[in-house]
Formats: sequence, C-alpha cells, structure tokens
Amino acid sequence: MRRETLEVIAPTNEEFECLYNLDLSNNKRLAQIRDVFCFACVTGLRYSDLNLLKREHIKKDEIKITVKKTKDLLTIPLNHYSKAILSRYAGMLRPLPVISNQNMNYAVKDVCKLAGIGEPTEIVRFRGTKREAITYPKYQLIGVHTARKTFCTLSLEKGMSAEEVMSISGHSDYKSFKRYVKITEQRKKVVMVKAWGGLNEEHRLCR
Repeated sequence: MRRETLEVIAPTNEEFECLYNLDLSNNKRLAQIRDVFCFACVTGLRYSDLNLLKREHIKKDEIKITVKKTKDLLTIPLNHYSKAILSRYAGMLRPLPVISNQNMNYAVKDVCKLAGIGEPTEIVRFRGTKREAITYPKYQLIGVHTARKTFCTLSLEKGMSAEEVMSISGHSDYKSFKRYVKITEQRKKVVMVKAWGGLNEEHRLCR
C-alpha cells in the first residue's frame, strides 16, 4: 500500500502577524486562545507541553522543560513574541491560560477566521485510483497541532537551518521533522539569496 503524503497546513508569516496583532479586546476568551496558539507557533511546543508548562520552567530568556512525549529536556530560547505573550499573564499562577485540547481546536478556527485566514486550500485524497479533491477555507484546517508545523515552517523561512529548528522543536530525526515542514516559495527565495546573493549585488568579473 502507498502511504499518501499529507498536506502541511500552516499560516504564512503574514497570516501569523495578522493573527498575533488581531484586536480581540472585546473577547477575552478568544484573545487568550489566540495567545496560547501564537505562543506555540513561536516556540514549537506541543499541546501536551503547553498544558504542563509551569513558572519554574521559564528562566530569564529561555524555557527549560522535559517534554511529555519523548522525555527529553528541551531548551527553547524566548523571543519578543513569546516574551510579550508571557507578560500578559504575569499575574496568573500558571504562565498561560491553557484550556482543553478539544475546546481549543474549535476556538482556534474561530479566531483564525476573524484574522482573515481564509485562503481556499485544496485537500486531495486517493481512494484506489480515484482522486478526490475538496477545497476548504484555510481556517477550517487549522488546529492546535498546526502551531508546531507553523513554527518549523516559518523558522526555516526566516533562515534557520533544519538542525537548529530540530534542536528547539525536539525532533530527533529528519524524516519525522520533514512531515511538519512546508517548503514555501519565500523559503526558496531566502536560501537562494543566502547562497548566491541578491539581484542587486555586484558581481566580480574574472580577467
């Protein structure tokens, strides 16, 4: 039997920024869910580890946590997104207002819809030789698990190496890591310019 390659659904950097900056001052519940989801997008943490996160796991500029799935100790550097989100809940006993996985999955779709993440996205499946394609608005395909894929995809797009991303996300081998990654057109541009230079750079001529 041939195993199908499943689509990697992840917000683009522009969609992430729209979500992160979305004004939800009139809806505290959705604002908190958006913050937890965005925190996962910029740290690569699984839901199970978000749910276990305690104040003692957060040091000055990093998170140190033994992840539930692999029992490995991970060190995750904080950035200005994750620090800003943590600061919003500084007065709470727990670092983040994490709710149940099921309820968060439903609500993440709602908040992504409000952020305008609705690009038509085609999902293709094969039943034998029959091809079935269904198009959904992108927000319908986003759940808690999408945050980890978003971290991996956008980190590569921003120029981090696969090894660097894997060391933060806790992926132990490239085969499992690759399933989480969508090589975007922007990523291709970043690595091409990094390797070969930009269009406006001068070239040295051999004489």
